[in-house]
Amino acid sequence: MSSDEIDMGFYCSHKALHMVKTNDRFVIYGPIIMNSEVLAYKGSIADKRVLGIGQDRRHISELAQKSHPNLKEIKEMVIGALGYTLENKQVDIAAIDVSKAVLLPKYNFAPISKDDYISYSLVVRKDLIGTEAFNNFLVSYNKAVEELNKTETLISVMGMTEEFWDMVNLKFLEL
Repeated sequence: MSSDEIDMGFYCSHKALHMVKTNDRFVIYGPIIMNSEVLAYKGSIADKRVLGIGQDRRHISELAQKSHPNLKEIKEMVIGALGYTLENKQVDIAAIDVSKAVLLPKYNFAPISKDDYISYSLVVRKDLIGTEAFNNFLVSYNKAVEELNKTETLISVMGMTEEFWDMVNLKFLEL
């Protein structure tokens, strides 16, 4: 993995970066999920100004503001409170994980960014890399990735419509 790829993974995975910096037994093995957040809102996205994001997810606000310059204020909060603050109009748009979209059926959704970005990276204990167990994990993981990248699988497992999944452009990445 190049240093640019590592920087991009670190940028989007604050906790992964912290872990590998504070414990040299761990390494970021690679990015595993891209584009897994979505903006939830009512009305017109062009009218939205106050974005709610989860704590320690400032990179999400940067991505959202780059693609949606109308977003002027950011409110950071516990991830579990995003739906509540959106419903009670404390924020008028919220960045949520795509898996939570089904819980907000009255809302519209838009991608966080027009460009692909890394949402999650796999952190691995260095001594596991190259072991038979880890290699078996990689085979199983890559089979799961192949299945999860099918829109019909996402619809059956997480709900939402084909149009939603096309718009989100969620990508599970092979290792």
